[in-house]
Amino acid sequence: MDLQKEMLQLNVNNAIKGSVKTSLKDILGQLTKDRLNFIAANCALSGRSKLKKQELVDALCDRITSVSKLYSAFLTAEPQEWDLVNRLLKVPYIQDNAVYADAYLFLMDKGLIFSFLEGDKLFFVMPEEVKAAYNMLDKNAFQKQRNANQLVLRYMEAAANLYGIIPMTKLIAIINDQNGINITEEKLLDIRLSVSDKVLTWDIQRGFLFSDSLDGEDLDDYEAFLESVKDKPYYIPAKEELLLYADIDYFEKTPQLEALKTYIMQELGKVEKLAEALVDDIQLACAMEEPLSVIMEEFDQRKIRLNKKQLKEVTPLIINVHNHTRMWSNRGFTPDELSPKPARNSNVVQFPAASAKIGRNEPCPCGSGKKHKKCCL
Repeated sequence: MDLQKEMLQLNVNNAIKGSVKTSLKDILGQLTKDRLNFIAANCALSGRSKLKKQELVDALCDRITSVSKLYSAFLTAEPQEWDLVNRLLKVPYIQDNAVYADAYLFLMDKGLIFSFLEGDKLFFVMPEEVKAAYNMLDKNAFQKQRNANQLVLRYMEAAANLYGIIPMTKLIAIINDQNGINITEEKLLDIRLSVSDKVLTWDIQRGFLFSDSLDGEDLDDYEAFLESVKDKPYYIPAKEELLLYADIDYFEKTPQLEALKTYIMQELGKVEKLAEALVDDIQLACAMEEPLSVIMEEFDQRKIRLNKKQLKEVTPLIINVHNHTRMWSNRGFTPDELSPKPARNSNVVQFPAASAKIGRNEPCPCGSGKKHKKCCL
């Protein structure tokens, strides 16, 4: 099933079957007791298990339309969620089969947005009572607070993606320096607490922010890593560039990556789409500091068989990519930036034999001048 079909099926599964309703009480009255309890749990409604269905509907209406609860939920809405909120605030409902679930699931779980399926059409609704509660907010003060919180959250995401792990004191210094403000660690922790019911790719423990992509579950697992980077400086780009790393898929499109892509297209005869996917995966493997043997498996997985000449040509291109890739172990710097003249063969590791097919006594393709059996083999 392709992504488009999966998205549509997820939307259908989440939708109320039948005609569109815009009243919160009417909508909640259509839901099963299980779904009402699910929303009640997400709204932290106490005593919900003892309530009959109609009592639960009434209690949820009061809870969902609480101005303070609405304020908190909308304050933490992510950009795609906030875009949908703004669309729905202007109209009774929207008809759109192409809305991605990550734009509404969090808000739906809070009872702030609902979807309906009529025939093969999906409709999204923000109940009238929710809109009325939103209109009671001080819009200017709310938007100012939301902008400030979202900026800090973007810095947290960017720092986790660029550095892997960073002391909160260092992150605070970067935020304050780049924005001319004086935010405190207490404020950052408050913002972290405000998104505790969201799925995050990072966490904060004992004064450190760290990515959940690190190979561990808590700060104790990273003591060796912290020791290994303690004397290295931080790569701190300008604000606009730094915040690009808030997108977990972002990475710099370096000339070295472009050179590798060009080689794959011109010398291996691969179409641009495949070449881009291969280069993207190689970049990620380099960022994760995978050995060269693992990186070369990216070719094997795509059934690209390299002869000795191609292997000798592509290896230095990959090493160049590696040396110009930003890494957590270098606190965001590339190996080339920290070591302008790296030792020869310092980043080369074993090729998988099935891919290399290089004789033990042949020159090593890494260019060291040594025989393969005394070098990368």
